[in-house]
Amino acid sequence: MQNLHIPFETQPAIAGAMFKALVLPRKGFNAKTGLPAIKASWLGAKANADSLTEYKTVLGLAASDVLPVLYPHVLAGGMHMHMLSHPDFPIRLLGSVHLKNSIKQYKAIPVQTEMDIHSAIGEYRLTAKGLEFDFSTEIKVQGEVVWDEVSTYFKAGKFGGKEQPSEQVSFELDSLNEPEQVASWAVPKNRGKKYAKITGDYNPIHMSPLLAKLFGLKRDIAHGFGVLAEAIEHAGMNCKDNKCQVDVVFKGPVFLQSQVNLKQNTNQDESRFDVYCGTNPKPSICGSVFEI
Repeated sequence: MQNLHIPFETQPAIAGAMFKALVLPRKGFNAKTGLPAIKASWLGAKANADSLTEYKTVLGLAASDVLPVLYPHVLAGGMHMHMLSHPDFPIRLLGSVHLKNSIKQYKAIPVQTEMDIHSAIGEYRLTAKGLEFDFSTEIKVQGEVVWDEVSTYFKAGKFGGKEQPSEQVSFELDSLNEPEQVASWAVPKNRGKKYAKITGDYNPIHMSPLLAKLFGLKRDIAHGFGVLAEAIEHAGMNCKDNKCQVDVVFKGPVFLQSQVNLKQNTNQDESRFDVYCGTNPKPSICGSVFEI
């Protein structure tokens, strides 16, 4: 299969690529051919100071001279979307769900550091309910890997996984047993638009209740990675100066104009936390942060 490389000299815009990924017809996934070997790179990348400040302000993150542990994912978001919208990528974004992430930070990244960001379409797995597919992202500073990530998406459908599921499975985080609430905060009505302005992620499900309903949701929802950043901050797990790993499973929506409840059971697992939306008894986000 042909190797495809998309180079960027500046941070790639997301909006146009997202529109293509959402609406353009696709040939569909075929397990016999798998996924195309699409890669993207942005050499000499640097966080925009104004955008970074706004990101911290909107999410209530403490000031720091290093990047928040999730911020490299924001920087790489445009690259991911351009790979998803590539004509050779067989899966349409519409109906796909951002499911999981596993992030490793090997060194904290000072805010003005020049980085090389490399992303690639990774592995896929057939499951009984559909298809999981991965993106890998790696950040290097002067040739040294300082941060990497695997992002997992899910597409429901009949891809053969019910009859012949993949032997390999992705990680899972089960809900905590009898967790106690440790923090609570409100997600404002305008959070979707504010976070989109910072990150470029203008997915319609975050923009208005009407648009979200057109995509089958009760109303507009918050960006999961924004809520995750808040949860890590409220839990005091920001690992600014440490090697750390962040694992997360997005299990349900966090609606705009909702109350978010952060719960932990440190006796069961001090690295774990669950995020609940309003009175929903099931967690919307299950997360884990630990030193490596």
